[in-house]
Amino acid sequence: MTDMQNGPPSKLAIIVSTYNAAPFLRMTLEGYAQQNDKQFSLYIADDGSGPEIAQVIEDFRSRHDIPIHHLWHEDRGYRRALALNRAIAAVDEPYIVLTDADCVPLPGMIAAHKSIAETGIFIRGSRILLSEAMTGRLASQGRWSPSLSALQWMAWRMRGHINRAFPLFMPLRTSGSSEKLPGIRGCHFAFWTADARRVNGFDSSYEGWGREDSDFAARLFHAGVRRKNLYGMPVMHLWHREASRDRLGANDDILNRCLQERRIRAIEGLEELAVSGEAAKP
Repeated sequence: MTDMQNGPPSKLAIIVSTYNAAPFLRMTLEGYAQQNDKQFSLYIADDGSGPEIAQVIEDFRSRHDIPIHHLWHEDRGYRRALALNRAIAAVDEPYIVLTDADCVPLPGMIAAHKSIAETGIFIRGSRILLSEAMTGRLASQGRWSPSLSALQWMAWRMRGHINRAFPLFMPLRTSGSSEKLPGIRGCHFAFWTADARRVNGFDSSYEGWGREDSDFAARLFHAGVRRKNLYGMPVMHLWHREASRDRLGANDDILNRCLQERRIRAIEGLEELAVSGEAAKP
């Protein structure tokens, strides 16, 4: 792998975080199978799922030539940051798009991120929310690729199947650069692999839902990387019940310390993962 950031990356790493919900992962992987640009690899950051997820991955591998790697660790509660670090440690590509298993990509997702990748910048992408009823319908079908016509998308919007349609028709562009932290979402987040490693990856001090993505973005800011927002090319976010927020207060405290100290490197990150011997190639 090269970490050089001269020009657009020729190949991307897509890191998909997951915990159970096999029908969601199946739909998301099918979205990647339908990409216009196939120069990417998939890394599944599995936070301790059961065997159904492994079966979805094996089924995908048997039907498609896209490289897919399964990074799993034991289920000991919500440890998404640690799962992401295991995937980042295994990545061979120079640029990463981070998303979740409940976020189905549009067919132009890979090509879009290649075209906007820029030295010293990370990208915050957008999402469109699907309704509970439509998500249930699609999950029962087992597979879905969001290749709908403009009229079909508008019909979905009028019927309340999606919360908005405008991002689907926006020309692809990025905002000006900033160091604004609000609105960071790990479900659609892109950055150079070298930058992720420079800040020691995600901080697995965060356990339970919340703030690990904001902490990662803040440390990128502290390291001199700036943010741009991607307009157009949203991911389609499948409906699900919200995770427990019982650790949010403690995680807010960790984030506030990171901001006050202007810390660059994660407390428990890639380096600590390597020392522990848990970071292994897929």
